[in-house]
Formats: sequence, C-alpha cells, structure tokens
Amino acid sequence: MKILFSSWNDEIIDNRGIDPVNWKDAPQVKLPTEFDKENNVIAFIGWAGIILVKNSVNIVDMCASFFDYVQNNSCGKCFAGRIGTAVMQKFLKKIAKGDGEESDLTHLEALGKNILKTAKCSVGQTSPIPILHALKFFREDFLTAVRVSKPVSNTTRYEGKWTIPCYYACPTGMDIATYIELIKEWKPLESLRVIREASPMASTLGRACFHPCEDNCRRKNVEKSISICKLKRFAWDYEDLHSISKPTNPNKHVKEDKITVIGTGPAGLSAAYYLALRGYRVTVFESLPVHGGMVGVGIPSYRVPKEILQKEVNFIEDMGVEIRYNTKVGKDITIPQLKEQGYKAFYISTGAHLSKKMGAEGEDAGYDGFIKGVDYLRDCVTTKCYTVKGKRVIVVGGGNVAMDCCRTPVRLGAEEVIVVYRRTKKELPADPHEVYESEIEGVQYTFLTAPKRIIAENGKVTGLECLKMELGEPDASGRRRPIEVKGSEFVIPADIVIQAIGQDCDLSVLNGVNGIKLTKWQTIVADPHTFQTDVPWIFTGGDVFNGPLTIVDACGNARRAAESIDQYLSNKPVSLSVPQKIDKVIKVLGAYNKYEKIGIKSGWERVPMPTIPMDERLNSFEEVETGYSLEQAIEEASRCMRCYQIAMVALEQTV
Repeated sequence: MKILFSSWNDEIIDNRGIDPVNWKDAPQVKLPTEFDKENNVIAFIGWAGIILVKNSVNIVDMCASFFDYVQNNSCGKCFAGRIGTAVMQKFLKKIAKGDGEESDLTHLEALGKNILKTAKCSVGQTSPIPILHALKFFREDFLTAVRVSKPVSNTTRYEGKWTIPCYYACPTGMDIATYIELIKEWKPLESLRVIREASPMASTLGRACFHPCEDNCRRKNVEKSISICKLKRFAWDYEDLHSISKPTNPNKHVKEDKITVIGTGPAGLSAAYYLALRGYRVTVFESLPVHGGMVGVGIPSYRVPKEILQKEVNFIEDMGVEIRYNTKVGKDITIPQLKEQGYKAFYISTGAHLSKKMGAEGEDAGYDGFIKGVDYLRDCVTTKCYTVKGKRVIVVGGGNVAMDCCRTPVRLGAEEVIVVYRRTKKELPADPHEVYESEIEGVQYTFLTAPKRIIAENGKVTGLECLKMELGEPDASGRRRPIEVKGSEFVIPADIVIQAIGQDCDLSVLNGVNGIKLTKWQTIVADPHTFQTDVPWIFTGGDVFNGPLTIVDACGNARRAAESIDQYLSNKPVSLSVPQKIDKVIKVLGAYNKYEKIGIKSGWERVPMPTIPMDERLNSFEEVETGYSLEQAIEEASRCMRCYQIAMVALEQTV
C-alpha cells in the first residue's frame, strides 16, 4: 500500500517530500481508505504506531485526541495505566491548546517509555508507542505547536474504540478479555452476563465452537493460547450447576410488531433472542421435530449433549420466543402467507441440510450401506442410528461433519472406521482438535485418496474403489489442488460408505417470494454487514447466507441481523454503527501480530480439559469433555494478558 507515512510495527515508511509517483510501499499496512459512503480514512493511530494516508491531519491534534480515548478506556488497575496515561493526556492537551513548553516534550517522552515498561495491561503497554513515534518523526510539528503558543487546528473528525486481537477474530464481537478477567476474579455469573451480551449460546459455543479467537491470542506467542472456548463453557456450567435465578427479559413483548425467524439453528435462536430482548414478538418456525439445526441433529451428544442444548433453548423461550416445530416454511406455509398474518420482518436461517454429491459412480444407485453424512447424523437423533456393530465403515470427506460421522460409528461398535480424504493431513479443513480426538479413538486416515466407484453386490455395499492423488498448484481455497494419478485405482473393503464432503442449502423456503437474489453456490444474497436482502423486510444469516461455515459465524450474523431488523422496524437507516465501522477497519488492518515478541518468559502452560476415560468414550455417547473445575478455570483465566488496545481513525468527509 502506498501511503504518506507509517511507523506501524516499527517499519518506517516515510514518503514526505517525495513525489507520489516514487512513494515506497508499506507492505505491513493494509488500511482500508473507505470508512463509509460519506467518509474516507486519512489516518490511523493505535497500538503499533501511526499511519498517514495524506498530510491533511495535524499530528499534534491527533495525538491529543487519541489519548482522550486512551484515558477513557484505561482500566485503572495499575498506577502506570491510571495515573501515567492521565498525565500524558494532560501534557498533550496542554500542547494542543498552545500552552505547552519544550520541556513538556521531554517529559512526555520519558513518561511514555516508563509506562511501556511498568503498565500491567496492553492499554498502557501499547498506547504510548504512537506518541513516541510522533515525537521522534514529527518533532518539528510539536516544536511549532509550543513555539507558536496558540491552539492547533482542529478540523478533523476522529473516531476511536478499544479492540483486542482475540475480539476482532470473534464473529460475535464478544468482549473476551472481560469475561475471562471476571472468571479470574471468581465472578463466573458476571462473566456469563458479558458473554450473553454477544451470544445466548455460551454452552454450545463453549463446547463446539472452533474458536478462531484462539488463533489470534497473544498468549500463543509465549507458549499456547488461552482456552477461551472452554472458559466460556465454564461460565455457563457454573450457572447450570447452581440454584441460581437466570436473567429475565424486562422488555418481554412490549412491542406489537411480530417477526418470523425460520430455523432453530444457532443463527435462528440467536436472532430470536436478541429480537425478544428488544421487545418484539418472535415466532421461530422449525421443519424438524427437534431444535438446534445442525447443532441439534448434526453434532453428536458426546460433543453437545441434547439436554444441554434443551436448557439453552428453554432460556431463549423464557425471553419471550415462541417455537413451532414440524412446520416447513415454503411448503406447509409460505413467507407471503405469514406476511398476510401480520408478520412485519423475516429472518431466514434454514442452514445447509442437503449433502453434496462426491462424484463417484454408484452414489445414486440406492445401495444398502451408502449413506449421506448429514442424513446419518440427523437420523441418529430423530429416528435411530444405522447398525454398524462389527462392520467396516468408510467416511469420505475431511471437514467437521466428516469428523462427527467417523467418531459416531466408533461408539456404536464398528470394527473399523477409515476416513478417505483427497489431500494431505496438512490441508484437512476440520478442527485439528477433532482430528486428534478421532485418531486417539481409533479412526484411521487414508490421505491423497479420492472415491471413484462404490462397489456393491446384490444391492449392498462391499467396498469403495479409489484413486491415488497428488497435489498440484493452489486452487481458489488456497489449498493445493488434488490431481488424479492415472492407473492408481485400488479398493478399500467396506460395509458402509458415508458421504461427508459438504452441504447445500434447501431454498424451498423462498417459495412464493419474489426479488431475492441467489449466489452461484445457491445461497441467499444479502448485504454482508446488515444481512438485509433486496426485499427490505427479509433478512438472512447462517449457512443459508455464508454457505456451511461455523456456529460462531452463525451467531455473529444473527446478532447483527437482529440490530438491522430493529433499525428497519424503527424506520431508521439500516447501517453499521460507528464502532462497527471501526471494527471493519481493524479487521482489515489486523489486530494480531503473530511475529510479535511478547517479552515474557514462557512456561505457564494451558490447563488441559479433563475428559472421561477411553473405555467410557467408546461404549457410549457420554460427553467426552467434563469441563473445568472452579480452580482450573481460575488458573487458566489467570494466563490472560488482557490485551486491550486503543485505535482511532481520522476521517475526511467525501460528500
């Protein structure tokens, strides 16, 4: 990116006084210049330095405004953070007002360096960095400010907020560091209150989330990331295990507007919850006899027990949400018919419950023993599991559905379970934790292998003919493309073949609806930030919008969509808030530096999650992970470095 100046992560790019044609690139900087339709980002100041897109920003004014945000977000738990930043704020304001002295610059520099060394959290450990950069590279601007002795120009609009590396990676926008801090302080119920501000599904997420936040945890730069996911589960477990009154909804049904939510998966339940908290009358329609979407019928009980999910659903119903089961919208009743009944807005979150084809000969022949993965998992919940005792099972695929499909027959007495995947273990898209758990439970893997033909005798599966593969150049997913090795056919004997290579969406929900656009992947087109479709009273989220993704993505979609629906029904512009727009900027820029040297000694290892013995795993669907004790949770929470960082953008109006 070509910009005027950057000191980001100590990489200095200084193009001041140089013809823009000859400006050097800033390879570390990926700063979006558009803030919204009315404003462009012309500068960014934050935890790792300063970025100037153009020279229309007064650096002294920007530094003074930045430290207002710093002081407002200081936790006040250490002297350096509470008093030190306040003194820096005072000096910067004094200089910006034209009352500064040259000695103030020396004091500012010394104070900033001292706070960097002594502050206990990242607000203090990082906020002086851009000020020290400004004093070094823009010294003349500060000297001019103190010598002229009049207020600096203040025509730029600034917007700031806090962020955390783990927070910006969480699709729900959860204040992770705060809920972990509250567990550390022996306040699990207050921790759960913070979690529920971002998601009502602490139990499900704490058990089955694939925790992208942990990949952006700065503790990972020391030894291993914080067990963010399992601490979330602990907060919910603590409430569940104690006789404690759960929160109530003071706004229950205070509004007359009725809203339809379609699907009781994580997206549908979350949207219904947040809409109910806003006072709306919400009815959720579910085509199945059970709730939870793919969590309810796709994730086995050894990961998310059904009684746990039921408690979570009960909590959402208590907020004022009505659920109607065995009602397929688009068939039993249509969206236009519901609109005629007085429903003012609709949220479609029907998930991806159709299995993709794997392209093997014989998969449409109706062979006994060939099963679609999504159907296999659903039937184990809604009807009964297939008999696999003593049989050889092949699972084709490498995603998280494949992991559930291979770990389930292990528990039902299968003689052998083999996962066939066309790339190598390195490219497996499944959560590494799930892969590891499957391996220690006895699942075998055959990599660089693709299915060619289902072999059957008398209509029953007897094996799977496969081809060896080799990896070529990367494809659109960024992974190396598997290429068939000619003449490499071989057969793996099997009694059951489970197809688990991906899912598609059932769009019959749109029967009777005009104006909704679809992508080439047969998902619903909507604004990626507001989740509003081209039909203004219809919103969407979850897998039917993203394609098969994760529980936490679905929950994040739903929280934002509920806000959009409220804006729409309140006759307000459906748009992002200023803090959400800043989050967008930070997400592109990146709040986590995997190369950062933290500077603290490693050795405080992550607290392992307790599990049931292996013989109990392989003979039942008992939950594998038993959860942290209070002592273990506090120990793990204490590893958190509380990595809050302050960011601020300078904006230039374009219209």
